[in-house]
Formats: sequence, C-alpha cells, structure tokens
Amino acid sequence: MKAGGKRKLFGGRFGMRGQLHSFLPVALCLLPTMLGLGVYYLLPSSFFARSNNTETAAPAPLDEAEADEVLRRAAQSALGVREGAVVVLDAQTGRVRALAGGRTAFEEATPPGSAIKPFTMLAALRAGALDADTRLRCPGRFRHEDFKLNCAHARYRDAFGPAQALANSCNYFFGRVAETLDGDAYVRTLREFGFGARTGGGDGEREAAGLLPRERTGVPEMLGESEEIRVTPAQMASAYAALFNGGRLLAPRAARPEGFTPARRAQLEVKPDERALLLEGMRGVVAYGTAARAGLATLPVYVFGKTGTSTPQDDWRAQGWFVGFAAGRARPGGDSSTDASQPSPEDVRLTVLVFLKRSRGAEAAELARPVFEAYARTLAADDDRQAARPSSNAEGARPSTSDNDEAASDADRSTSDGGEDGATVRVRLTRGDATLTLGLEDYVFGVVAAEGSVESELESLKALAVVVRSYALRNIHRHARDHFDFCDTTHCQRFLPVRNESARPEFYELAHRAVRETAGEVLREPSGAVAESYFSAACGGRTADIQKLWGVARAPAYLRGVRDDACSGAQESWTDVIPSAQLLRALRADGRSDVGARLDGVRVTRRDQTGRAAVVQLDGARRRTLTGWDFKIIVGRTLGWNVLKSSRFEVTRAGAAFVFRGTGFGHGLGLCQLGAHVSASRGASYRQILGRYFPGTTVGAPRDAAARRAPNVESGATIDESRAVRPSLTPDSSEPVGEVASARFQTASFEPAVFRPAAYEPQSARASLRSEHFRLSYPARVARREAEGLLRGFESAYADVSRRLARASIGASPPDVEVVVYETTGDFTGTTGQAPWVAAVTEGRRIHLQPLEVLRRRGLSQTTPRHEFVHAALEALGGGAAPRWLVEGLAAYVAGEGPQLSRAASGERISTDELERRLARPASAAEMRALYAAAYAEVSALVRREGEAAVWRRAVR
Repeated sequence: MKAGGKRKLFGGRFGMRGQLHSFLPVALCLLPTMLGLGVYYLLPSSFFARSNNTETAAPAPLDEAEADEVLRRAAQSALGVREGAVVVLDAQTGRVRALAGGRTAFEEATPPGSAIKPFTMLAALRAGALDADTRLRCPGRFRHEDFKLNCAHARYRDAFGPAQALANSCNYFFGRVAETLDGDAYVRTLREFGFGARTGGGDGEREAAGLLPRERTGVPEMLGESEEIRVTPAQMASAYAALFNGGRLLAPRAARPEGFTPARRAQLEVKPDERALLLEGMRGVVAYGTAARAGLATLPVYVFGKTGTSTPQDDWRAQGWFVGFAAGRARPGGDSSTDASQPSPEDVRLTVLVFLKRSRGAEAAELARPVFEAYARTLAADDDRQAARPSSNAEGARPSTSDNDEAASDADRSTSDGGEDGATVRVRLTRGDATLTLGLEDYVFGVVAAEGSVESELESLKALAVVVRSYALRNIHRHARDHFDFCDTTHCQRFLPVRNESARPEFYELAHRAVRETAGEVLREPSGAVAESYFSAACGGRTADIQKLWGVARAPAYLRGVRDDACSGAQESWTDVIPSAQLLRALRADGRSDVGARLDGVRVTRRDQTGRAAVVQLDGARRRTLTGWDFKIIVGRTLGWNVLKSSRFEVTRAGAAFVFRGTGFGHGLGLCQLGAHVSASRGASYRQILGRYFPGTTVGAPRDAAARRAPNVESGATIDESRAVRPSLTPDSSEPVGEVASARFQTASFEPAVFRPAAYEPQSARASLRSEHFRLSYPARVARREAEGLLRGFESAYADVSRRLARASIGASPPDVEVVVYETTGDFTGTTGQAPWVAAVTEGRRIHLQPLEVLRRRGLSQTTPRHEFVHAALEALGGGAAPRWLVEGLAAYVAGEGPQLSRAASGERISTDELERRLARPASAAEMRALYAAAYAEVSALVRREGEAAVWRRAVR
C-alpha cells in the first residue's frame, strides 16, 4: 500500500489507526505555546565563573553582489600566481559570479582528460552500451590496440558499477565501455552539450570553439586522452551545469545580479535515472574517490564533482581539472516523490570549475575547497535564513551538515571528547552576550529546563534528557567555526540558564532527577553509534518521517515515523486565519514561494504517510511548488513562528483570507513530548517511551569505541575510511580481468555503505537480486529460487500494468522499484512503523514486505506484489494526486482481491467524499476493511460505467 495510511492487511484486509483517548488538562494543551516563549532563567553564579565571555559577532546578511565579491576574492586567492582558471557560475542562470585566471577560461582549449567521463557515461547510457547493473573488475590497467592507460585508484576485489567507476575514475571500466560505444553517438552527445562551439559568454571572436574529432572517434577520444578533443574551462562549466540543472545549457556571462537575464542556448534532456547515476558517482568522487583528499564531503553544503587529469602536451606536464557543484540545504520546490537522497535540479546552485596547468585533478579539487568554503560562509552570514532553517527541536533542525564542520578536526567530530566524564560544552547565550563553558550534564539540565518546563512526569523528563544528551554528543562542535559548540536557540537546542531554582522548586528537582538518573545514557543505533535524536512538542498522532519531511538522504529506520495513539488522543487541533495580503507578503519574501503581485490559491497536492503536507502548490501571477515544511518556515519567518504550528494542516479559502486547520506543534520528528507525557502518566518507563519513538535503538552509555559518531558522509561527518567508506572493497592485487555482467538475475556484489539506502538497516546477513525492473533485498537464509520467484511475480505485475497503461493510451512506463523483504515481523514493524498485521507498505518507489513465509501462510504471496506495484506505479505516474479511495480500489481490482474484500463489505453506502475522509483516519481494523471493500466497489462500478482505461487515466491525470 502507499505510505500514509495505505497499507495491505493480511488476508486482503487493511490497516487501522489508533483510537482517540481522553484529553489532557487544559494546562498541558498550552505546552507548545509555553515552550515557544522566550522566558529565560539565570544560571547560578558558579556557572558564570566558568563562562567564557569572548564576544562572537553574528555576521550581517549579504546581498548577492556582496556574496559575489566574497567568491571572487576566494577564487583569486586560491589560484594565486598559478597558471590556469577558476570559474564560478550560478548553475541556474549561467551568470559568472567569480572568475580568476583572465582569458584562460574562454580562450584556451585543452584535452579534458577524465573530466569528460560523465559525458561518456551519459552517451553510453543513452546508447544502451551501459546500464546501472553493469559490473566490471578492474585489473589496474587498460589496453586497446596501441593505446595503454593505467588506473590510479587502489586495487579492489569487488567489481565496479557505473557510479563507483566514475567515483574512482576507473580507466579500465570506461575503456571497456568505450569499446562498445559508437563514436558518432559520443560526438553527438558532446556537441549537444556545447562542446566544439563558442559559449557566447566570451570576447567575441577571441573565444575558442574547442575541438571535436572530425573523423574516426576512438577509445582515446572517449576517455579525453587525445589531441583531437579540446575544451575550454567555460565550455566545461556550462556543459556540466546542464547535466544537473534540469538540462538548461546556458551562456556563461559575467554580469551583476541586478536585472540579469539568463541566455539559454538549448534545452537538453537528461533522464532522471541517468542524472541520478551520474550524481551518485560524482558524490562518490568527493566522498571516497579521486577528490576525497580535498575533504569536500565534510563541508556544510552538499558538494559533488569530478576530477580530470589530461594528456601532457607541448612543454606542459599533465593538467588538472575539477568541476564541482554546491547544493544548498533548502530544497526549493521539493517533491517527495523524487529521490530524497539527492539534490533536485533546483537545489544545484553553484558551479565551481578549476583548471590548473602542470597539475593533476586531485590538486585542482583541493584548490576548489576554499571557494566552496567561501560560499558556505555567505550562506551562514544570512541570519534570517539561518533563523528560518528548521531547528533541532522546538522548531526542528534538519540533521544538517553543521555550518562549521570544516573547522572541526577529525577528533572533534567524534563523540569521544564529548562522551567522557568531565566533558565540557560551550554554549553561546543570545542574551547576556556570554559564552558559557559547562559540563555536559549541566548543559543537558539547561535544555531540559527550557524544553520540559511544563512537564510533571519524571519518566517523560528522563526520556527527554536522553534525547537531549544524544543530540549533544552527536552534534558536538556544531558551531566550531564560531568558537562555541551550541547556541541557545532552536537552531541547536533551546537552553535556559537557571539562576534561581526557588521559583519552581518541584519542577527543578524533577529535572535534576531526570538528568541524574539517566547520567551518561544515550540512544544508540544497532551498530552502537550515537543515534540521531530529535523531539517536538506534539506530533498530532503520528511522528514525522525524516526522509519525507526534510529530504534526508538514507534516513535511519528509527526516524521514519511511528503511529502515536497517546498524542492523537490528547492533541487538540489549531486554526489559523491569515489574511490574503499578509500571506502574500510572507510568500513574496522568499524566491521559492514568490507568486508575484497576487495570490489566488494555496493547495496541498501531496501528503506523506503521516498526513503532513509534503507538497504545497501556490497559484498567483506565477505558480510555485514547494515542500510543506518549507511553506511553514517561510510563513513563520515573516508572520511569526506560532503561525502554522506544524506542516500537518489543511487549507481553505474564506473570502479575503486563508484558513489553515491542523494538528501537531513543531516538526513532529522523533520524541513527541505530549505523547511521552501521556505514556508516562499511564505507567510507561522512559526506556519504553524511547523504544516506541525510536524503534530499533537501545539506551546505553556512549563510552565504548562503538559509540563514536556513525558514518554519515551526507552530513559532513569524518569517518574511519578503512571501515566505513569502502567496507565492501578489499584491496587485492591479483584479481583477474572482469567482464560486463548481463545475467537476468544478478547478485549485487558492490554497494558502498555510504550510498546504500537506509530504509532498512539489517543486523542479519542479506542478499540482493536484480531483474529487469526490480531490485530485491532479502534475508540470506531465504532460498534463492524463492527470491527469484518473487521477482518473477513482480515482473508479471509490471507487464500487466504496462499493458493496462497502453490500453489506456498512457504513454509513460511504470517505474523501476526496490523491494525489501524483512527477516522478521519485528524488523518490518520497527522500520516502517506499521502494525504487525500489515502485510506490506509502499513508499514512493520502495516496497516493504513482511517475511515471505508470513505472506505465504496468510495466502498473500500472489496478490501482494500486484497490489503494491499498482501503488508504486500510480505514485510515480500520477504524482500522488489521486484520491485514496481510487488508488486503493484500483490496486485491489488489478490484484484480483475482490472476492476477499466482498466478505468485509458492510452493505453501507458511503459517498466518495465520506470514504476519502474516513480512509484518512479509520477508527478500527474492521472499519478499515469495510472502507477498502467500499473503495473496491466504487472502482468496479466505475469500470463498468466508463471502462477500465478511463479509470486508469483518471488515476494518473
């Protein structure tokens, strides 16, 4: 079933949500408001004796012209007196924001070396000479006729796939691919991306056009190792930008930002799966590949790129190339149906190209780092943007790359210096102009005092203390560049210096007990690493999925959201009426939501499985689409953070105002304070509470070596490269030459942990299979023939749905899908947050299944693959816009579940509006079964009246 309440029950039945419980006293319902107050208590004088009053001035916001000047100085300083060029482009417009090296960027054309490999890879993908499943083992050298080329990367036992070959710039892999690639197709791809022609951004006739092969194009040309192929830095920068900005080939023109109009040379097609594979490889370049030494993966912006070392010519030694991109933390127009682990085309903001004569690609990447650091500083200098970013807790912080990670050493980024007894934490106070240096447990007490100030249950406060401590240890040195560890706002964790405890002695004694009785305890992942931990005031009935909420790559299983009956029973709804003029003013303050001079409509077009607004569409003079969380933040930044208290809302128009009705307070991620209070009042211990909100984690001390911070390349963590970066690549100097893999069912042999989706973090051995349209991950104990049978069932469903789409004249094809089979029902429920009786759940292009023996025992092994694949197809083709009743009814119709559902029919006639409303929050399992039977009946009636083709068109329109 589709995530968000659309899931399949055993025996063809469907799931339920929790029933409501009694409301809390009125005082507790004021919790979110009280948590948002800026009430500060003062620390005892002993704390001030330990404080460091070093002043840290907040940087003033920069306009774009000032930011350009910062980038220009960084580029010129980085290049210095060396020969070459540094080109810094706005990837969205082509505007040259900074340039160093004079005319070299536009007037000198030289061989590109391995920097051309992304375009070779694209040409091969288009021609079918390469696909995502291709695997080759590298012997360390490539030979083709008289052409020889060694591989500079380490020797590995495992075979490379395309992304890993690109990350390591494997000459053998790309040489073998080039042998099967048509030379004309390769040249057509290069010409399409502007190579061999002037960019239009240089000085007229003085700009070089470069050179493309005129006659036979062979393997050397496809590897960029030939005098027959020459490119300018400007060509290279604009061509790379078109790969990732949505296919816009732009003229690179130097101009001030005011009034700049982009000059689009062409609109190119780069398919999403092609772009994703290229981006995965180029992220690998900076994370563990040829540019790893530059440390670009540890910066506070998401960086990916490609190195190149070109053929020596004339009296030069080899020349170094690096082209890199920065994707900001915010995701304008984000769409939850896209791959959340990678930046969208709109996210890619900055292109940095470095070309160095008498150098190598790795050195060029190191020279690019200061430019990316400067760009990160321009982002951090914008106080307004930083304040609007989700915080860790009360407003919610994205698990971000710290703005300051680049200043912290490897040792600083581990938890060893924050997890030992006697560790100190530096907290910058926004009031009092002081930086306090205090013990870790004193810091935890200050946060608990701030965030739990209305709590009366000890076990709830103890749960909060463990979460606060875990966050502190995992994010220690978050503000290292600013010479402190944490601020006292919701950007980190809200901290209150308490001076006079006599004002509320009972509460402070309770807070002290909570900290003291959990001293040193943290949440730990199955690996032993300190877990990511967040909390909010109230989740509204289901905690948020971090992947859908903030677009976090490889979201940990314990942050994928769980149902929270305790909060749903106590939670009151809220209503905000915002005049249209005020809402328009707030939206126009941010480019992502600026609809122009009028605002005609606000509509939630997609929700995640928790009921939160995943995508919001704004209609006015212009149409804008953005995530529900970004919409909340943009509105709150201008109108106040108590407006739109969460992203779980509905919106209607009422005359000259918009009415927002919702539940929940804050981001809803991780620990729900309101739900924790209710659970504690019913007798739950803090460990039980934490186990509920963070399934799969344990509570323990972080002092052992296993508790060091978990590898997280996306968040800029420093990791043990010998264990985490290449865990499945074992250097070996005696491996034979590999061949291109072409088996229909191929066991996956290479999958670096840093790129593995984290929808499921198994503790037992796993195996993988691929078919034409599916990738299957399953427990190793399952017989291979049984796994292959499951894949055949999914392929049969794919073929069936494809035929139905064709008959409906829907030109699009169904998506390729990942299927995860779980070892136990506990693994399934802990990862997905679903009840044990739920057989499967579909989230985007990933299907989660209960253990195969469980499905077989319940008689669902045949119908479940068909049902779930219909969900995946409709999500991909229809963007999640179809009503629940139509999707569920059509899935049941295609899967042939009518006879089973007919037995659950209540006989009650339910309108589709009522059916849709009740499907969003069924009161019981029996009601859910009846509702899905009603949905099936509605779709069956539609098929009889309009024909099945019309129903498919309705579902995907």
